[in-house]
Amino acid sequence: MERINIVIVLDTWAWVHYWQGDMRVHPFIEGTEHLITSVITIAELERHNTVNPTKMEEMLLEIRQRSRIVPIDISIARLAGGVRSTMKEGGIADALIIATAMKNHAKVLTGDPHFKIFPGVIFIDGT
Repeated sequence: MERINIVIVLDTWAWVHYWQGDMRVHPFIEGTEHLITSVITIAELERHNTVNPTKMEEMLLEIRQRSRIVPIDISIARLAGGVRSTMKEGGIADALIIATAMKNHAKVLTGDPHFKIFPGVIFIDGT
């Protein structure tokens, strides 16, 4: 039987937990799924790693090797605006990640509770 691969957008939370050694995330990132990282995730990671540019370069290399980086285009930006208006928590970056998943018919891998309201979220609890 042939395995059907799913497309997964990796939230910033997923990448951070991957590098922290969270074994609940590893099977997704190291598996056979088609992985996407929104360019907004790069901005969020950069914000937290400005003191260590070497580490950021290493992370960016791994992100590029393991996933396809998707830019924010007008259709994602407009979709994110509508998504953000339905959210009680989270910000525009989270809405852009959800919109990226919606546009790419993908699921989002995260542990951030405010993503729970959206269909197609692979939620890792207990963080």
